[in-house]
Amino acid sequence: MKNLLSLVFALFFTFASAQMDTEHWFAPMAGSPSTNGSFQPESYLYLSTSETTPFTVEVYNSNVLYTTVQIAKGRPQAIDIPFNFMMTVSAAEMLTPVPMGLHVKGTKKFFANYRFSVPNHAEIITSKGLAGVGKNFFAVMAPLTAAKDYINATIGIIATEDNTTVKLSGYNPAVVFADGTSSPTKTFNLNKGESYIIDAISDFDQANRAGLVGAKIEATQPIAVTNGNFNAIYTNENNSNNDILMDQSVPVERLGNEFIMVKGNGPSDNNMESALIVASEDDTHITINGVDTGVVLNAGNYHVFGASNYVDQLKDHYNMSISTTKNVYVYQLLAGVATGNVYATGGFNFIPALSCFLPNKIDEISAINQIGQDTYNAKLNIISEKGATVSVNGSVLSGFQGPFPVTGNPNWETYTVLNVSGNITVNSTKSVTAGIASGNGAVGYGGYFAGFSSVPVISKTGDCYSGVLLQVDDSYDQYQWYLDGVIIPGATTYFINPDLHGVGNYTCNISKTNCDTKLTTAYQFAICPPISTTTLTIGSCKTTTVTPAFTSSTQTINTSKTKVTIKPLYGNATVDLATGIITYTPNATLATNVSDVFVYYIEGKGTPEDSEYFKEIINVKTLQVTDDTIRVCPNSDGTGTYNLSLATISSDATDTILYYSDQGLNNIISNFTIYNTNPGIVYAKVTSAFGCTKTAKITLEITSPPILNINNYNSNFCDDHFTGSIPIKFSTISSQIISNYTNSFIVKYYLNPTHQQNGTPNFLPDDWSYSTNTSVYVRVENTSGCPVVLGQINFTIDAKIPLSKTLVTDSVCDDKLTGNVSVDLSNYLSEFTVDQSVFHTFYSTETEAKNKQNPISSNQDLNASKTFYIRFESNNACPNIGTLTLNIKTPKKSTMLKNEKICPTFTVDLDAGSGFDSYRWSTGETAPKINVGVGTYYVDLGFSGCIYRQTVEVTGSELPIINYVEVTGNTATVFVTGGNPAYLYSLDNISFQTSNIFTNLPRGLQTVYVKDSQNCETITKEFLILNLINVITPNDDGKNDVLDYSDLNIKKDVKIEIYDRYGNQIFISQKQPYIWDGKLNGRVLPTATYWYILNWIEPGTNLPVTYKGWVLLKNRN
Repeated sequence: MKNLLSLVFALFFTFASAQMDTEHWFAPMAGSPSTNGSFQPESYLYLSTSETTPFTVEVYNSNVLYTTVQIAKGRPQAIDIPFNFMMTVSAAEMLTPVPMGLHVKGTKKFFANYRFSVPNHAEIITSKGLAGVGKNFFAVMAPLTAAKDYINATIGIIATEDNTTVKLSGYNPAVVFADGTSSPTKTFNLNKGESYIIDAISDFDQANRAGLVGAKIEATQPIAVTNGNFNAIYTNENNSNNDILMDQSVPVERLGNEFIMVKGNGPSDNNMESALIVASEDDTHITINGVDTGVVLNAGNYHVFGASNYVDQLKDHYNMSISTTKNVYVYQLLAGVATGNVYATGGFNFIPALSCFLPNKIDEISAINQIGQDTYNAKLNIISEKGATVSVNGSVLSGFQGPFPVTGNPNWETYTVLNVSGNITVNSTKSVTAGIASGNGAVGYGGYFAGFSSVPVISKTGDCYSGVLLQVDDSYDQYQWYLDGVIIPGATTYFINPDLHGVGNYTCNISKTNCDTKLTTAYQFAICPPISTTTLTIGSCKTTTVTPAFTSSTQTINTSKTKVTIKPLYGNATVDLATGIITYTPNATLATNVSDVFVYYIEGKGTPEDSEYFKEIINVKTLQVTDDTIRVCPNSDGTGTYNLSLATISSDATDTILYYSDQGLNNIISNFTIYNTNPGIVYAKVTSAFGCTKTAKITLEITSPPILNINNYNSNFCDDHFTGSIPIKFSTISSQIISNYTNSFIVKYYLNPTHQQNGTPNFLPDDWSYSTNTSVYVRVENTSGCPVVLGQINFTIDAKIPLSKTLVTDSVCDDKLTGNVSVDLSNYLSEFTVDQSVFHTFYSTETEAKNKQNPISSNQDLNASKTFYIRFESNNACPNIGTLTLNIKTPKKSTMLKNEKICPTFTVDLDAGSGFDSYRWSTGETAPKINVGVGTYYVDLGFSGCIYRQTVEVTGSELPIINYVEVTGNTATVFVTGGNPAYLYSLDNISFQTSNIFTNLPRGLQTVYVKDSQNCETITKEFLILNLINVITPNDDGKNDVLDYSDLNIKKDVKIEIYDRYGNQIFISQKQPYIWDGKLNGRVLPTATYWYILNWIEPGTNLPVTYKGWVLLKNRN
């Protein structure tokens, strides 16, 4: 976009609603040059479809075929379109019929959208298909808020039929058009493919700002309309930044009265985001978000509802519902960016009316974020009936993407998918439409797809050559077809083949669950005429012409409509549009005969136009020649006598051949069957029956008689594969035994010398074999007339490598009783041969050994008896095979011998038991039983020729450990680990108990005794039942004279503290004997109550223990 103040550019263009159909019309528009007066557009036509089988689409400009392409799902096309097909800045091309616009036709349904850009501006116009074609429209463009010479209002109209009269009325009569005139109406006539462009530049007159909004367009035949601004300023907040706003309109019969809009990328409080509504009938009331606005419009009137009407549905998602009492046009005005200069990024979308007859899928829109080579960031807005499951390119949408409610319309919901790109397919379980909003930097676009008629329409797909189908959209639930109002039994799919039912008016009754049932308007079908087929035969150097003529019509052919619908594969068929004559020219590169086919179409000038298809089969006879060489034995003078007719230069017997001695074909050779000359080159002129000529070169050579040298060939062979015979391929031998071998020699091999001499036909085949020494007789003939040469080859069979044994059998011991024995097969080679010049390979099967397939390693693991095959090879003898069979012998282990546990100073008997051939212990003893102490021992047990070494351990019993004794009051609980449970407990080492708890214990130091089930040794541990003292009387009577805690010497980190009632510390002891005599530094203390603190760490648990209490000190005083 242009920002005249800061020269900062931004751009937004809209992707208007698109409809899939078999035919699309694009009307042109009036452009605006940039501020420097330049006009340099780029423009492209994007085509895509849901059809998986490729089909042809034709693009016309002013009824002239511009190009033809093939499309299919996943294979869209982008076509470069000359900009002057669709836009102009020349006043001479405005307000007058011009050969502009596009007409796009296919044999199946497809999407079509026109994308274009000029410096700093861009836009997309998407066709509504046949839903965009009609006779009555109201023009819609943005009401402008500024007057500039580079912003305008424009209307483009293209006729789909000849003799179309169009009337423009209902606009402000003060509008000044591009030619400088004003008038209350405009009426003009158009033929099919012609267009008319209306342009009102905003600074021509104040009326030009909004004077064309709501203008009424009426036509006597169907037309298509493009309307908008090139460029526009439409808010009061901005007076310079601008953008292209352009879209295709729809006729009034395709309108509705219920709409939903999802906000574009602009800020929610910026009026770049608005709704523009134009009424098609008087007394139209408007409701926004379920609230009556009080706005009432008459036909052609408009109203703009600003950004404040959008409802925030959270997650930065805003939508607006619109309903009207009568059908209206709704266009969305929007911005392409959220920040920066949003006023330079306007967009303009026609919004389809909601209907339960909307399709359930949009499949597919191509390159959604692309124009030419440029790509952009895009978000996809989706509107679907409530409760639907919606997916994009097969992925079901997440909760972050929607659904979002719509205020004022509870039956529909909206979704947003960010960062979409490439080809897009939207699927829903209910009715759906979708739109794009996009922009990054200086570019943006947006728009909606599908949904431009609440009444389903019948479309014709295919053609009279490939077959015609009538069809409606395939997203409904039930179908019933009728012919002339009579039900067609069984015709219950979305398509029908009318050829099966005949001519007449076809209708289809369509039902959609939870929606409605509707009957389409009638489609009048006329049966196709039969297709005529003509076959021609021409030479590859010739051309042929076809002058079309009707076989079943008296109409004059409209030669401009003659076209080749199926092109030939091996040539080119061109139409002279002035005469209608078709010229077929074969490809100059043809090298073989071909049968080429093309199909052409002609159309009459009547009303309606008759048409017919024709099939042409062209058999192209291609002259095929090859160079050749003739070799002869020399005459005595060194020349050769040649029969030139023996040269193979053409396979067609109808060809005529003349021979020449020079390349210029001036000197003909008349005696070509006995042509005597020196070696060199002659030339053959070959002429076909169709008059095509080519020249072949014949090389004349002198050849020598064959020189046979049998000694060059080693005929001694080995039976390498042990089949009993040796294969021979004679064709590989010939070049070895004939020193000057050429392909002109004919070599034959015989088993009988007489047959060899006579050259009889019972010679040996090329593939032959022998099983004993055999002589073969060779005969060499020469096509050049040289004498026959004879020879003999003696085929012999060489001896095999001598082996001392061919079969070896051995046994191996599974001495570890694993069920698997590792063996090295190479350890057995000496059993077969000790010849160091012989090399070997091991195989699993004899067949593999014979054929040298799948060799194996010499290191093998056996779990059962197995046979191996060893292929011995040498440079001095033929291969031989030895067989090695290995069996497994299994020893056994003692079931009696087991690990023992004893007291550390005891001994125990280890008994291996009987049933073994021999015993040898690690102690050297050979008896079945030995007596030993603690240690690890093994015994080698002999059985069935194998030795199994069995290990046994004698371990010393572990003594138990008293971990700690837990004392609670007068109860002690002993905790023991290790050793061999169960444990026995005692306090006197005499009487033992099984319980580890002792109760009612006297105060003082105690000892506990513990032994385990092995009864090897008794362990002890001291513990204390603490005697807490509350009174001492230090009167030297020997009773309670001191506070004695000397029993705490079995504890860790013992500390005793004594305090008086004032908190003064009078005694502390952190080492034995832990006794207080009631004095402070030798001084007698007065009678009083004192406080003590006892702290220690339990040795077994390392847990701290604290006792606090009082003690009464009573002295004599």
